[in-house]
Amino acid sequence: MSTQTRRLLGAAVVLAILLALPHLTSPYFFVQILIRSFWLGTVAASLTFLIRYAGMISLAQTAIYGTAAYVVANFSVVKGMNPWAAAVCAMGIATLVALAIGLISARARGVYFLMITLTAGVFVYYFTLQYRPFTFGFGGINGVPVPSIGSVQFRDPVNFYYLALGVSIVAAACLYAYARAPIGLALQGDRDCPERMTALGLNTTAVRVAGFTIAGLVASAGGVLSVWFNGQVSPGSLDIVRTIDILIIAVLGGVVRIEGAWVGAFLMSVLTVYASDVTDYYNTVIGLVFILVVVFSPEGSLGLATSLGNRISTSLRALPALRRTTPATTASKEN
Repeated sequence: MSTQTRRLLGAAVVLAILLALPHLTSPYFFVQILIRSFWLGTVAASLTFLIRYAGMISLAQTAIYGTAAYVVANFSVVKGMNPWAAAVCAMGIATLVALAIGLISARARGVYFLMITLTAGVFVYYFTLQYRPFTFGFGGINGVPVPSIGSVQFRDPVNFYYLALGVSIVAAACLYAYARAPIGLALQGDRDCPERMTALGLNTTAVRVAGFTIAGLVASAGGVLSVWFNGQVSPGSLDIVRTIDILIIAVLGGVVRIEGAWVGAFLMSVLTVYASDVTDYYNTVIGLVFILVVVFSPEGSLGLATSLGNRISTSLRALPALRRTTPATTASKEN
């Protein structure tokens, strides 16, 4: 069986399990863990994409998804716009914000890029605190309506679960398609050797801005899901703690593959929900798990699982050879 066939088979099995989970688990689990993992994973996937394919560690993804969340909340609650139309407007505006941040930061690299994106995130956070006519300050905006399609009400947790799952699949597919397109290959070339790409006549700044903007579009989709899931948005939804959370999720899942973002979001959600029931120091527990993952598996939990799977597969393939050689070896020793 080829590697591609095994991956397709594995993806089909995982998809079948995800489709069945709402009917196999308790409502609390798939609402508080699984749905939360989908929208957090979508935001983290945008960061994983930037780290993996562009070498850019961005701390502005929370600001981008927070922008989308605030626009959805304001347009649907204050202006009375249809939730779907508000979502489209929110993703468009958040993507423009991502474009603006990309234009400012794309020429910088390394720690300078990190600091510029952090500054952008802090700026958006304080904007939401102070621009009360749009954000309503500390109180935020509450009572955000959840859309529907005909008789399908996404207020129902099961329906919203499938909506979040669909958005996650589309987001992952789009990021992988972009990475394999010519512009995505150029982005990877810039990551590996920007001097050579410049010598070949490539506008590396434009390529980095485009990649950052696409990542912002994906993050904005996560922001729309988050405000529909929570029913409200406030400045606390995009403060520095949430910014660090997204980075932790990306590293926990592993930045080698984009789907690791959802694995990291799942682990983060499980730790947050269940560790908080055991101890008030659940953030310490999350920090310790994060340190263990970084130390023992730099490729994240998904990389660790892949490594273990490869070892088990190698061992299983070696068993027939061992069985064939063992009798002969035994007989030679007896002689």
